[in-house]
Amino acid sequence: MFFSSFVAGVLILAGLAPQNLGACRLMAPISANYKTIIIDPFRQPRCDRCAGNRGIEYKTQPGTPIIAGASGIVSFSGVVVNKKYLVIKTVAGRRLTYGSILNSDLRVGSSVVAGQIIGTTSNMLYFGVRESVIANSRDIYVDPAKYLDQNNQFSSRAVLVSGADKGVYSADLGSAC
Repeated sequence: MFFSSFVAGVLILAGLAPQNLGACRLMAPISANYKTIIIDPFRQPRCDRCAGNRGIEYKTQPGTPIIAGASGIVSFSGVVVNKKYLVIKTVAGRRLTYGSILNSDLRVGSSVVAGQIIGTTSNMLYFGVRESVIANSRDIYVDPAKYLDQNNQFSSRAVLVSGADKGVYSADLGSAC
């Protein structure tokens, strides 16, 4: 009994214990009722300031409703380089970023519930996910597709990211899922 408790404790501390993957799932940012395609999938940058795509970009019809992927609080709502963005900090600590928004009435501090319509799209939508890395006390971008339901029209295939031996951060570094 002592040995099994010890092993379980080691696995939990090492982050190797089985996880509740259902808690990791996000709702797709656009309902399957609306026609859209991925025009630019997640591409892990080689470094913090290197080129890549830190999220998924969808081609949409202007005015398409945007759905909150998870419950949380709006931590940012504003314009960056002439594009409106909205960031939701989830109860799991992730930051969900929605960009190229046409319209949203949400403000910083607003509560949102998973599945709630949080705004409408322009002719495209950027959707990104950031996770905290406690050891480095910074957020990293991870592939949002890994959180989307596998039966969802927006999920994408897995992509291996090489370069870990050169200091390049993996798409799943520090991921809780």
